[in-house]
Amino acid sequence: MKISWMGLFFLSLQVSAGQIYQCGDTFQDRPCAGGQPAKVIGNYEQEKISGDDIKARQEEQAKLEAQTEADSQARYDAEVAAAQRAQDASAIDMGKSDAIKQHRVIEGLTKKEVIKSWGDPDRKKQVTTKYGMREEWTFVKDWGNKDYVYFDGDTVSEVSLTQTTIE
Repeated sequence: MKISWMGLFFLSLQVSAGQIYQCGDTFQDRPCAGGQPAKVIGNYEQEKISGDDIKARQEEQAKLEAQTEADSQARYDAEVAAAQRAQDASAIDMGKSDAIKQHRVIEGLTKKEVIKSWGDPDRKKQVTTKYGMREEWTFVKDWGNKDYVYFDGDTVSEVSLTQTTIE
């Protein structure tokens, strides 16, 4: 916003004192219209504003506008990120759902989801692997095939399909 030098001159002049009138429910700086009774509720004197004060106020206003814009952009970015996370979670859920329907076990499934897909395991035990302590579920399939599912906490971390020969 540009203010001309003439405008600065008028703004820097001290305005004479005035009064504030209450006319019904409104307040104004002149007596009530139409001879309506007015109540004088105070006197005021406009402040003298220098060119430097105007410049400082404009700079402060510019800073506030820039901060408002930055805050608005941050909120927008956060909402976009949240929407992306929701979309990603939905895609993961669809992948899990498809695996369960196809009776497959994939990394990321929970123990309950593994049971939905393959049923209860034939054996559960704690094992020490190169990755540390894990829970191992063994599923015995036809012809002696064994499938192993490893959990870190409640989540599948590895699936190992092995075959053994019957002798």
